[in-house]
Amino acid sequence: MYNRWYDKYPDLKQLLNLLETVDEKHADIIAQDFLQIVADKYKDKFDVLIKQISDNAPPSYSRWYDKNYDLHTCIELIKILDDNEKKELINNYIMSLLSFITNVDDE
Repeated sequence: MYNRWYDKYPDLKQLLNLLETVDEKHADIIAQDFLQIVADKYKDKFDVLIKQISDNAPPSYSRWYDKNYDLHTCIELIKILDDNEKKELINNYIMSLLSFITNVDDE
Protein backbone atom coordinates (compact mmCIF):
# COMPACT_ATOMS: atom_id res chain seq x y z
CA MET A 1 0.00 0.00 0.00
CA TYR A 2 1.22 3.48 -0.87
CA ASN A 3 0.75 6.54 1.32
CA ARG A 4 1.67 9.09 -1.32
CA TRP A 5 1.24 8.97 -5.10
CA TYR A 6 5.00 8.91 -5.68
CA ASP A 7 5.69 6.02 -3.29
CA LYS A 8 5.04 3.55 -6.12
CA TYR A 9 7.98 5.03 -8.08
CA PRO A 10 11.14 4.06 -6.15
CA ASP A 11 13.47 6.35 -8.16
CA LEU A 12 11.17 9.31 -7.69
CA LYS A 13 10.75 8.57 -4.00
CA GLN A 14 14.55 8.52 -3.54
CA LEU A 15 14.89 11.69 -5.57
CA LEU A 16 12.32 13.48 -3.43
CA ASN A 17 13.96 12.22 -0.24
CA LEU A 18 17.23 13.69 -1.48
CA LEU A 19 15.64 16.98 -2.55
CA GLU A 20 14.04 17.35 0.86
CA THR A 21 17.52 17.65 2.37
CA VAL A 22 18.77 20.34 -0.04
CA ASP A 23 19.00 23.92 1.18
CA GLU A 24 16.61 26.49 -0.30
CA LYS A 25 19.15 28.18 -2.58
CA HIS A 26 20.19 24.92 -4.22
CA ALA A 27 16.60 23.66 -4.35
CA ASP A 28 15.75 26.75 -6.42
CA ILE A 29 18.61 26.07 -8.84
CA ILE A 30 17.74 22.38 -9.15
CA ALA A 31 14.03 23.11 -9.66
CA GLN A 32 14.72 25.74 -12.32
CA ASP A 33 17.03 23.34 -14.14
CA PHE A 34 14.34 20.67 -14.04
CA LEU A 35 11.72 23.09 -15.36
CA GLN A 36 14.06 23.85 -18.26
CA ILE A 37 14.37 20.12 -18.97
CA VAL A 38 10.58 19.82 -19.04
CA ALA A 39 10.17 22.95 -21.16
CA ASP A 40 12.69 21.64 -23.70
CA LYS A 41 11.19 18.15 -23.81
CA TYR A 42 7.54 19.20 -23.92
CA LYS A 43 7.80 22.46 -25.88
CA ASP A 44 4.55 21.85 -27.69
CA LYS A 45 2.50 21.22 -24.57
CA PHE A 46 4.42 22.94 -21.76
CA ASP A 47 1.87 25.74 -21.41
CA VAL A 48 -0.96 23.18 -21.31
CA LEU A 49 0.84 21.21 -18.59
CA ILE A 50 1.42 24.34 -16.50
CA LYS A 51 -2.22 25.34 -16.88
CA GLN A 52 -3.31 21.86 -15.85
CA ILE A 53 -1.24 22.17 -12.68
CA SER A 54 -2.63 25.60 -11.83
CA ASP A 55 -6.20 24.43 -12.50
CA ASN A 56 -5.70 21.55 -10.05
CA ALA A 57 -3.88 23.44 -7.31
CA PRO A 58 -4.14 21.81 -3.89
CA PRO A 59 -6.48 23.42 -1.35
CA SER A 60 -3.49 24.01 0.90
CA TYR A 61 0.22 24.02 0.30
CA SER A 62 1.28 21.99 3.30
CA ARG A 63 3.79 19.54 1.82
CA TRP A 64 7.51 20.28 2.20
CA TYR A 65 7.95 20.87 -1.54
CA ASP A 66 4.97 23.22 -1.76
CA LYS A 67 6.96 25.94 0.00
CA ASN A 68 9.08 26.39 -3.14
CA TYR A 69 6.88 27.28 -6.12
CA ASP A 70 9.31 25.93 -8.73
CA LEU A 71 9.84 22.68 -6.86
CA HIS A 72 6.10 22.30 -6.38
CA THR A 73 5.61 22.83 -10.11
CA CYS A 74 8.27 20.21 -10.94
CA ILE A 75 6.72 17.56 -8.76
CA GLU A 76 3.21 18.30 -9.98
CA LEU A 77 4.47 18.08 -13.59
CA ILE A 78 5.81 14.61 -12.91
CA LYS A 79 2.54 13.65 -11.27
CA ILE A 80 0.37 14.43 -14.31
CA LEU A 81 2.51 12.62 -16.91
CA ASP A 82 1.88 9.03 -17.96
CA ASP A 83 4.13 6.33 -16.50
CA ASN A 84 6.51 6.10 -19.48
CA GLU A 85 6.98 9.88 -19.60
CA LYS A 86 7.33 9.92 -15.83
CA LYS A 87 10.16 7.34 -15.88
CA GLU A 88 12.04 9.13 -18.65
CA LEU A 89 11.67 12.50 -16.97
CA ILE A 90 12.75 11.13 -13.58
CA ASN A 91 15.86 9.63 -15.21
CA ASN A 92 16.62 12.97 -16.89
CA TYR A 93 16.13 14.75 -13.60
CA ILE A 94 18.43 12.36 -11.75
CA MET A 95 21.14 12.85 -14.39
CA SER A 96 20.74 16.61 -14.12
CA LEU A 97 20.92 16.43 -10.34
CA LEU A 98 24.04 14.28 -10.45
CA SER A 99 25.64 16.77 -12.82
CA PHE A 100 24.68 19.60 -10.49
CA ILE A 101 26.12 17.80 -7.45
CA THR A 102 29.34 17.04 -9.32
CA ASN A 103 29.71 20.70 -10.35
CA VAL A 104 29.01 21.97 -6.83
CA ASP A 105 31.60 19.58 -5.41
CA ASP A 106 34.17 20.82 -7.94
CA GLU A 107 33.73 24.47 -6.91
